[in-house]
Amino acid sequence: MILQKKLSICADDFGITEKVNKVIIRLIEAKRITETSCMVISDFFFEDAKQLIKYRNNIGIGIHLTLTDFIPLSKIKSLTNNGKLIGVTNLFMKSVFQNYSESEIYKEINLQLDKFEKALGFRPDFIDGHHHIHQLPLINNIIIGIIKKRYPGTYPWIRNSNESFFRILKRKTSIIKSIFLSVMGVKIKKLAKDNSIKTNNGFSGVYNFSIDKDYGQLFKNFITDINSEHLIMVHPGENDEILSNIDSANKSRNLEFNYLISEKFSQVLIENNIELKKLFS
Repeated sequence: MILQKKLSICADDFGITEKVNKVIIRLIEAKRITETSCMVISDFFFEDAKQLIKYRNNIGIGIHLTLTDFIPLSKIKSLTNNGKLIGVTNLFMKSVFQNYSESEIYKEINLQLDKFEKALGFRPDFIDGHHHIHQLPLINNIIIGIIKKRYPGTYPWIRNSNESFFRILKRKTSIIKSIFLSVMGVKIKKLAKDNSIKTNNGFSGVYNFSIDKDYGQLFKNFITDINSEHLIMVHPGENDEILSNIDSANKSRNLEFNYLISEKFSQVLIENNIELKKLFS
């Protein structure tokens, strides 16, 4: 008898726009995703977050910590330009030399967690980061420290983007980008395990967000040779002018939603003996 595989699918960026929020709610109702990650720093988060509360027991609801491109909740001088958070490339370069204020980052992350808890009435089930910023040097240590201090004994799990090179090569999808993110996830995966914080075991969903891709085939690649507690990152949505002005990965969101809501998606899960299940439930 072949054991059924368990798979978690997390829709990132709840809160980024109203249309993306509606799409994610539709996928939750259709039982096509197991987690969603909230971008509390966006203007479109607070009101729509109320809709998530009724799904509290059905999916994992986490926070998508944001330290790039948006207006921060605090005065974080070391990471802003004209009041707006710098882009991910600049943040990455600063992280290499740890050229930012630890106290400012600590304050901003706590304010984002405060906003999440005020909107939803509970702590996040898990923590990850927009552009994977939660894995950057110094920031990763700050986050681990905040988790231990803020949630003693009931730690949220934390996402890592680490995956074995063998599986990345086997999936034949955005290999260089996937390897880069895998290396980026090594440290926070170790920090989580060293501090008895749960973390996913395997990661996929990485591609170049092109509208010329066959997302159905990409998804089949993502589920190749998965472990238990494997996590797939998705970015479903509906593109509009607001989203285009906020995020570069916008047109591919429609492709992802159309596939995830389709019967083709359900059939692929059946054919591969996969059950969708939220992590650590």
